[in-house]
Amino acid sequence: MLIDIILEPDVDPDEITRLGLLAEECGINRLWVQNYAEARDVFMSLVPLARASSRIKLGVMVISPWEMHPLKIANALLTLNEYCNGRAAVCVGGGGEWNAVMDIPTEKRVRAVREATEILKPACGKRALSGYHGEMYKVTRFAAKWVKPALPAPEIYTGAGQPQMVHMSTLHADGIVLSDAVPAITNNLMKIVRDTLPERAADLGPFRVSNFWAWHVKADHEAAMKEARRELIIRSMLEKEHIKTILNEDDCAEVAANLPAFFGAYHDRSGEIRGVPDRIVNALIEGITTTGDLTEMDKHLARLNEFKSAGLDELALRLHDDPGDAIKVIGDQVAPAMR
Repeated sequence: MLIDIILEPDVDPDEITRLGLLAEECGINRLWVQNYAEARDVFMSLVPLARASSRIKLGVMVISPWEMHPLKIANALLTLNEYCNGRAAVCVGGGGEWNAVMDIPTEKRVRAVREATEILKPACGKRALSGYHGEMYKVTRFAAKWVKPALPAPEIYTGAGQPQMVHMSTLHADGIVLSDAVPAITNNLMKIVRDTLPERAADLGPFRVSNFWAWHVKADHEAAMKEARRELIIRSMLEKEHIKTILNEDDCAEVAANLPAFFGAYHDRSGEIRGVPDRIVNALIEGITTTGDLTEMDKHLARLNEFKSAGLDELALRLHDDPGDAIKVIGDQVAPAMR
């Protein structure tokens, strides 16, 4: 299982380059940068690292086909792919922050992501597409004749966490990135992937499965716990589907009733989740993140090995404060152990 990293969306291009080169030196597979509405353009932010690096893969997540037509995604991705000599990837999702900012409803998510993938694959692989007449997106003609013929095609991932999206993506994409999927959920979704793979067209090539997973491991235990508490709300918005394997029915209801407290800890950066029992907060941290100090590395690696045993090809670790320190730890102790 290869290890990727995901950076905070507000990291500037110079820092992305510094951290990316460090990650490359540490043997990390891919660096993902997130696409947030109040952050820099994600494709452009990766260009300096694309030019400076030689091995590490570069990824953009998550792009919605509502915010950007699939052909425009293809054009931006092919351009980034040229800058990094064939190491680029994109993760296309069926929603996200941009839809809320632009007040665009996310209807027919599976259909939208499927059509985006059906456009992206030939547009970025064969570098040409014509006469595509989907229900939501259409293409009369597209040809990226400027792309060097020998350049490897960029990889097209989807953000998938529900059975329909996983099934569709297995048939059409290069890979999927699950979102904060605990090992039990990962096992269930991997069964769908395995059951669907025989239906996949051979000419689409191999299929890879990753998972977006929070990493709060630091030298200082309390600093790690504070960061984990602060960021809990963005663990799939603490939806019941993601926490029901960790908490009982009453505790899930308590979390749902106190979501403003989790949002408060995130927005004021305090990490103080007021009014929610510590036992619930600690159970969430234990269940849907990897959190703790460096003396607990055996426990941290055991958790990551659960994902490896489930059949994941990659695991994307979401970093927060002090990402350089985290990259060094991951490169020294995590990436080698997961190979």
